[in-house]
Amino acid sequence: MTQSLRCALVLTLLLRAAPGSPDLSELLERYDRESNGPAKNALAARIDAAAHQKYATVSRLYWHTDLASAKAAAHASRRPILHLRMLGNLDEDLSCANSRLFRATLYANHDVSGLLRERFILYWSSERPVPRVTIDYGDGRTLVRTTAGNSAHYVLDEDGNVLDVLPGLYAPAAFRRELEGSLALAARVRGKSEDERAALIVDYHSQQLIATQRVSAQLTAMPSMRRLLTEARVQSPIAAAQRGTITKSGIEVRDLRAIARELPLEDLSENQVEMWYTAGRMLYGTGDRKVTAPIPILDEDSRALVLRLHNDVPLELRATGRPVDAMIARLERTLVADSALNQLRLRPQIAREFVRRNGRTDFETLNTWIYAEVFRSPKQDAWLGLLPRNVFTGLVGDGVVSR
Repeated sequence: MTQSLRCALVLTLLLRAAPGSPDLSELLERYDRESNGPAKNALAARIDAAAHQKYATVSRLYWHTDLASAKAAAHASRRPILHLRMLGNLDEDLSCANSRLFRATLYANHDVSGLLRERFILYWSSERPVPRVTIDYGDGRTLVRTTAGNSAHYVLDEDGNVLDVLPGLYAPAAFRRELEGSLALAARVRGKSEDERAALIVDYHSQQLIATQRVSAQLTAMPSMRRLLTEARVQSPIAAAQRGTITKSGIEVRDLRAIARELPLEDLSENQVEMWYTAGRMLYGTGDRKVTAPIPILDEDSRALVLRLHNDVPLELRATGRPVDAMIARLERTLVADSALNQLRLRPQIAREFVRRNGRTDFETLNTWIYAEVFRSPKQDAWLGLLPRNVFTGLVGDGVVSR
């Protein structure tokens, strides 16, 4: 086979695997024409398998699960790679809480999915399996949830070099804005030497830190916000991991308190959530904390998916009216609050690490540091803080079962 023919074959394979490829596009077109019923549901499952993501009929996104193929596609399209690092797998129902929230509130958002489809090559990988919690009521009813862990979006250049990191969950508008900055950095470093790339990365993150310090100075003029932004580091890893996310902790802390009362959980109070929401509005909304009208968060597509998932329960458990409005309102507020917490507390830690390393770090080294120091979920802790050995539970071996 000649070199030109080999290149043509590789390019053809990349295009078939890329967003908008004939395979996925054809399946989506068939799905849009299909009437509701078992055949359409079966087709949706095929699309999810082809796209490597649950609810791909909404997001219309294709995700690579192999870094080599993602880098090849990135080189062919001259796009950076958006690398989602998560617990569990994106094509499973029971992936980690943040990844489930990404699927429903970010990837389902029309503007976000458009940006991801047109400007990035998408790739996900798993940090470790996600812990699952089953509550058996003893009468045939069970609740199955996941707990612990966090997720991050890494922006890589075509060769897989890490340029930027967005930790945790963001509101859609905030996510788009931060990714636009990452895209600008990716454009600046393209074609540069290793030394030039490192210098540009350091400058970018140094400017991010300056901008964050400026916003923090404005916020700390408010006594309540000063306490929020300067509070001491929580010592307990499991408590720190939960306090590092707002939307996710609202899902998990209640379950953990029910099944593991010995854990030192210290979730954020409603007052603290409200203050982070205020900070998020100042960062991404009107900029005027006195304005009472809520900023729009979920668009029509993401709201529809949230409602579909929320009400996929027996008829007697389905929610309508005010309970649904309250659930959506709380979700939107915590998304804004999470955006502020990420920007003002988690992301600056990562920016300082980029600067400390002079813009030179590989993914594995940085990812290990982020999970250990930022997310407080180090790989060395196989139990993710869920098995404290300094508390007596009354269970044989604290309930540990090894296969």
